[in-house]
Amino acid sequence: VLGVLPCPVTPLGEVLRFSTIPSVSNYVILPAPDFESLTTSFSICAWVKPRHTGSSSSVWISYQVGSSRDDEIVISSFGSYDDLFNSNLGSSESLLEKDVWSHYCTTWQFATTTRTIYVNGEEKKTGSTTSGRTLNKDGVLVLGQRQGSRGGGFSTTYSFGGDLYELNIFDKMLSAEDVAGMFNKGRCGSLDPSLLQNVSFQWTDFMDARRNGDVEVKRGTCSQWNLVRSVIDEDLLEHLIEQHSFNQ
Repeated sequence: VLGVLPCPVTPLGEVLRFSTIPSVSNYVILPAPDFESLTTSFSICAWVKPRHTGSSSSVWISYQVGSSRDDEIVISSFGSYDDLFNSNLGSSESLLEKDVWSHYCTTWQFATTTRTIYVNGEEKKTGSTTSGRTLNKDGVLVLGQRQGSRGGGFSTTYSFGGDLYELNIFDKMLSAEDVAGMFNKGRCGSLDPSLLQNVSFQWTDFMDARRNGDVEVKRGTCSQWNLVRSVIDEDLLEHLIEQHSFNQ
């Protein structure tokens, strides 16, 4: 017999909240990140909650090396941008819902030239990069803006509005199982111990970075249903959620 499960809301950790009013002043910057370990493979994963801002692209992370727009790395939440080395792999399949938390990962490996986009644990798009092309290591990393030039050249067209949480950059191409595991643990979950040695940049690195403009640190919350999803049948879970709601 199924009982009604409690559904406590617990502290999530610190979330970066970018204003929904588009502005080139709102961003987080790492002016000299050490990308030495990422030149031949990397994975970027984060929980992203974009909000409606009027911005057509909403770029939440960019990495720029040159003085002109060469798009070493550019990822948007709903503008179909997932640029690597000036090559876009983004599509309608990789768009994120507004006002909803989504888990996003992009992965790449020099040896195979393979790059893959995952949304909520599912592979959405796979492509390849030019053979022999590695990631340049002397760039600037910015959250919340697309860089038209190294460390600047921002435009409100690309300004991100919404929340970011648990952004991690790994020094290897994560497997589909790695990515699915992160998503299934939910925002309440912790990173698998087997991946810790591959983390080049963790969430605290971005929380400690310089913030500009209307970018706030907020204390987030999450429902324990996020944890339950990884260990219980989906149909059964939906039944429990409905029963819990009915009894409120």
